[in-house]
Amino acid sequence: MYFSFLTFLHVCVLLAVALRIFSRRNTKGSALAWLLLVVLVPIIGVLIYLLIGERRLGRTWMQRAIALQPQVLQWAQGIPAGIVVAPDTLKPGAQGISRLATGSVGMPVLGGHRLQLLPDSETSIRALIADIDAARTFVHMEFYIWSAGGFVDDLVAALVRAAQRGVACSTLMDSLGSRPFFKSTAIGLLRQAGVRVVEVLPVNPVRALFVRFDLRDHRKIAVIDRSIAYTGSMNIADPRFFKQDAGVGEWVDAMVRIEGPSAWVLEAVSLSLTALQTGADFAPPPPPELPVVGNSQVQIFPSGPQSSNWQIEQVLLAAIYAARHEIVLTTPYFIPTEALLTALRSAAMRGVRVILIVPEKIDSMMVRYASRAYNDDLLSVGITILHFREGLLHTKSMVVDEEITIFGTVNLDLRSFELNFEVSLIAFDQDFSAEMRALQRHYESRSDPVVHADWMTRPWWRRTLENAMQVMSPLL
Repeated sequence: MYFSFLTFLHVCVLLAVALRIFSRRNTKGSALAWLLLVVLVPIIGVLIYLLIGERRLGRTWMQRAIALQPQVLQWAQGIPAGIVVAPDTLKPGAQGISRLATGSVGMPVLGGHRLQLLPDSETSIRALIADIDAARTFVHMEFYIWSAGGFVDDLVAALVRAAQRGVACSTLMDSLGSRPFFKSTAIGLLRQAGVRVVEVLPVNPVRALFVRFDLRDHRKIAVIDRSIAYTGSMNIADPRFFKQDAGVGEWVDAMVRIEGPSAWVLEAVSLSLTALQTGADFAPPPPPELPVVGNSQVQIFPSGPQSSNWQIEQVLLAAIYAARHEIVLTTPYFIPTEALLTALRSAAMRGVRVILIVPEKIDSMMVRYASRAYNDDLLSVGITILHFREGLLHTKSMVVDEEITIFGTVNLDLRSFELNFEVSLIAFDQDFSAEMRALQRHYESRSDPVVHADWMTRPWWRRTLENAMQVMSPLL
């Protein structure tokens, strides 16, 4: 009798969770993964689903997001026509990408930029500190991880100096990514100097009951005097000290320094997230009067879980299908959707050279095995896979035909497509694309190729584990 009751209860719970899953729009892989998890480990599976099974930003956040969207679109429509680049003036392959990006988030291609690729963390942070020291009116920063120590302490000192001389300084820090930093002495120094610190998506046990705790602000943005900006893959962390116990070596990153009107756009993007977190009005200042400093044409593309569409994935797909000769991608985490996998395979089969550079070691065993489950599909159509051996390659980049570059915070996985607040720079610039391609070649020279014949001889247990992790990849 007791056993029958437990069996009945088990079936009821499974049916309830299944109905909940089917009542919401999910990808086929995600729905099946959740059902499999709940069937195999019922109690744990149900608890995990309740915690992270749905994109719950919370009622207040979603109400703010719904109210904010038309304000952001209206702001974007008011961008001065003099700095907007007409899509028809771009090369044919770029036109579709730019139109799709504009149609998705409302932000057009802007001209008159100078782009400087910063190939490592040390170069990036020193350039950022120099710009903060030269700031006259305004410094705004939004980064997923802040981690005290090393050159981060120099950056904190630069922010303190700027605030003390009257520069308005503000920072957004992700609550989970920067959790240790909130307990450090550095946070006190910033606040004491008058730097505004906004904790994004706070994490606590009570909040976790109502809001999905792993929806994170993964963006990396710095804006100085509304005329200079930075974005890319680097967190505010010194790789010589950050996560050295993970056994993956130093994190390898790159950033881009932007001079021109897109600095103001990045500021507005970051201020929109500030409005979502604090409930303040979204009121970005008018565009500054900036001289034309270069010929680079740039489009800023923000994405986040407040949208039901996987907009950044659509842009990546458009870029892949537009390629004629070569696509080179770098990412630390490669767990593609079926659409992305099909696009890469299709590119290779139509004669486009496709190169994927990923780190040999990453800081998640489950992601490592899930990622490598796709190697057979990629290698079998001639895609080159390279394992970077000198640390955790964290740079996220795509270069198409050495003409178009998509660069920023987006990993090639479901988390970046669906769950995180991200930002990407789309550069329709042959010179910048050549620079980025040169950096990718630098990564290639420090990587080992995955040989298809050798890969097929790996032990059966590894193949089984990879496939099992790939089935669960929608949950990673």
